[in-house]
Parts: sequence; structure tokens; C-alpha cells
Amino acid sequence: MYDLSRSAPSEAATGVFNAQLGDYIRLDESDLLCVLRGREHAARYFSTFIVNELEGRTPSAWCLRRNDPNPLAKRACQIAFEAITFELLRDINGIISHRTSDPLYAMSDAEAMQTREGVPEDSTPTMRTCEICRAEFSSAVLVAKEDFWRKLPLWFGVDVPKWG
Repeated sequence: MYDLSRSAPSEAATGVFNAQLGDYIRLDESDLLCVLRGREHAARYFSTFIVNELEGRTPSAWCLRRNDPNPLAKRACQIAFEAITFELLRDINGIISHRTSDPLYAMSDAEAMQTREGVPEDSTPTMRTCEICRAEFSSAVLVAKEDFWRKLPLWFGVDVPKWG
């Protein structure tokens, strides 16, 4: 059901065309409502993650750049968190343009943005924090993803013995 919830709601409602039958295979109404309800819970969880873990996030108390004499370098970790927040919010708005929504992937991507290669060595990457700030944020991402995973059956109205 989580996989279905990552598609556009109209796609989940329309179903999948089966060429052999010449018709669409659709979820029954109660399953479709569970998919849509679960999707809403997942989206709400993700927006709360952005607010709690990224929006206005300050660098670690042990940030390696905290005492840098260069004012821009001193704010590099703060700027990186702001840039990551912007990228995630921009991607969320992609739902309107029929891109899929996957909060688990997006949380992982927020963490991965801090370590992507391809940035010239002599520049300060806009989405790269120092190692200490990255490690603290990585811990927050891990906790959020585990919590998200544990809640999936409840959100989608599915009983899964020994889940998570």
C-alpha cells in the first residue's frame, strides 16, 4: 500500500490496465481509502520532519566551522540546512506536477545531499555541512525513518504481525 501511495492519487484510483482482460484492475473502495489515508499520514509525517529537523536547524554545538573567522564559512552549516530545506520543499511541490511522493526516500535524500560529490574542492558546497553537523542530522534522519517505518501499518490500516 505504501508503494501505491507514492503514485498520484488519480493513478491509484484509476488502477492498472490489464491488456489480457481489456479492462482496468482497481482497488476496492475500502483499500483505495486506506491508500489515500496512509498517503496523507505519510505526507503529514514528512512535513513535520521538515519543520522539526530542518527548518531553522542550528549547527551543532561542536560544529567544526563555529569559530571560522570568515563569516560565510562560519554560517556554512546553517546555510546547508537551509538549502536542504528549500530542496525538499521544492520537491514536495512536485506532487502537483504529478511526480511521485516518497517520504522515506526524501528523508534519505536530505541526508545524502550533504555528501554528494562533484563540487569543486576550492568552493564551499551549499548543501554540505561539516562532519559533526552531518552526523547529528544523520542520527535524526535514522530515528525519523525508523519511526516512520513502524507507523506504516497503522497509517494504511493493515495488520502486520511482528512488523518493523
